[in-house]
Amino acid sequence: MSSVSYATEMAIDLGEDIHVISEVEPRCETDVSFSIGGARWELYDESGAMEASGECDIKDHYLDCKVCPKKTGSYRLKLRYIIMDEIWVDNIRLRVG
Repeated sequence: MSSVSYATEMAIDLGEDIHVISEVEPRCETDVSFSIGGARWELYDESGAMEASGECDIKDHYLDCKVCPKKTGSYRLKLRYIIMDEIWVDNIRLRVG
């Protein structure tokens, strides 16, 4: 997972079943009006195997997904969402201890 670029990192305890809420922000430095057309999440373990996936709840510019990693270690939470005619992907590193 070292070649993956991460937007942020979170530490959680094993057994937590939590909401991860991510704010979608434009990559340019201007105030751009946009809406999110759809979003999915995928949770990958250290070996790169997908452990779980689902639809994100969308509220304004926020994506909400509920995850419960099954083991300790480093995970990649991949958020894939649609803005206009583009597909954007953000990755969040979850450190489960």
